[in-house]
Amino acid sequence: MIDKEFLMIPGPTPLPPRVISAMTNPMINHRGPKFKKIFVESIDILKKILNCDGELYMFGSSGSGAMELAVQNFSKKKDKVLVVDTGFFGQRFYEICLSFEREAIRLQIPWGRAVKLDDILDILNKEKEIKTIFLTHNETSTGIINDIENISKRIKEISDALIIVDAVSSIGISKIDMLNWGIDVVVAASQKGLMSPPGIGIVAINKRALDFALKNETNSYYFSVKELKKRHDIGQPFTTFPVSVLFGLREALNLLLEEGLENVYKRHLNFKYLIRNSLKETGLKFLANDEDSSPCVTGVLLPENINGDDFVKRIRERYNIELAGMFGDYKGKGFRIGHMGYMNSNDLLVTISGIECALKDFNFQFNFGEATKKFLELRRDIDV
Repeated sequence: MIDKEFLMIPGPTPLPPRVISAMTNPMINHRGPKFKKIFVESIDILKKILNCDGELYMFGSSGSGAMELAVQNFSKKKDKVLVVDTGFFGQRFYEICLSFEREAIRLQIPWGRAVKLDDILDILNKEKEIKTIFLTHNETSTGIINDIENISKRIKEISDALIIVDAVSSIGISKIDMLNWGIDVVVAASQKGLMSPPGIGIVAINKRALDFALKNETNSYYFSVKELKKRHDIGQPFTTFPVSVLFGLREALNLLLEEGLENVYKRHLNFKYLIRNSLKETGLKFLANDEDSSPCVTGVLLPENINGDDFVKRIRERYNIELAGMFGDYKGKGFRIGHMGYMNSNDLLVTISGIECALKDFNFQFNFGEATKKFLELRRDIDV
């Protein structure tokens, strides 16, 4: 049997053939003119995707490295900062802040819910000394997306705090407009909506945030904005760069532009719509409600008699579909479906059918086949 796997996790995501092909190009000098051309082109496209009118830097790192860079460069030791924690990665921002001795106020939101603007504004009205605010755009651990546009615009009306947004799992999937939304810094990475392998961290910075970082005294070296800027000003990375990953990212960016960014965003919303409305036919519940739900990952809760980790193992081994388990208090209570990047509705169809089959393997009582039937009915009217 051909070992064909359907990778349906919230990153790393499947790679387009054109990206894989691009990565087979021979190695080149990361200080040479060929590299500089690809490097600068990639930066320009990423700035367009984020509508960034400032600077954008790339460096060898995971998304968590980009988050650490943001904490070190855009806040100071003993600064009072606000971390909006809507899941595992909001919690990570909080832990990074503590590790670098920031006075972090943690606004902890129940898992499966987006933050409410009034909760943020209440804190800002009480805590006038907050210098930096850390937000997660899309939370893959819980399957929610926060309304960053409305939140950022309202924060700007009452606070001068820098607004830092984790867009690791939303870039290339959901619209982000730094300039018009009032976002100071966006951190991201290559391995999710950008349809490339892990390895490239991204930080986009407006002028206000860049001025802050250049004056800020930090203990950081590898994650120093000052050092990144010195090299980026001449079209080079700060240190040795994951060259092959850049080849892939550059081609993936071409694919996004060819599809059209608005079409990309619409496609992911359609994926969410198809997944949620078809799985409702099984009677299973979701971790996030419809209003807060993410366009790139869906968290599904299982009945108490089915262990989520066992379910993920079963669907992997029997149906070659790779789903993700749950985090935190929900570990073992369900699974997550990644529906982002290089995929189409046929991938979703296989996943829905596989979930139905795996549920039947666990003797779950439901109308077998109805979810797949619903999916097909809904897809007739959607161009995906």
